Amino acid sequence: MNGFIALILNMVAPGAGQIFNGDYWLGAALGILFALGKTAILPLMVRAFKVRSEEAILKLFYWFNWFYSLCVLFAIVQGTARGFSVTVTHPWTAVLCAFMIVSVYKNTHKEILFSALCGRRGLYEVLVVARKSPTESQASDGKTK
Repeated sequence: MNGFIALILNMVAPGAGQIFNGDYWLGAALGILFALGKTAILPLMVRAFKVRSEEAILKLFYWFNWFYSLCVLFAIVQGTARGFSVTVTHPWTAVLCAFMIVSVYKNTHKEILFSALCGRRGLYEVLVVARKSPTESQASDGKTK
């Protein structure tokens, strides 16, 4: 039963299942990676590697997203597998950590933070595709009925 609880916690916030199982350091590392990965670690990588062209930036983001996805998958699989063999669990600590991870994740997706860490403006707009409604896209194309 503990494995299923760890699975659910890891699906909400990767790292929370590890904390539920008692793996505090691994849970903290995965939680920080999940919460700050795309808004803090990724722009710092762009700055550290001095990536300048749009094509190189998109390649870096492609590989980072693969690594990011594999880390989340690792958190889910490892937390679930370990959860079946753990006898002592820490449910309230895990729930509190899951809440903190999700709140940090939601509150750091800001253009200002991303641009400041990356070192230049305009990159956020390249990566975040503006979604338009069908009527807005027709109006901008001049093909309204």
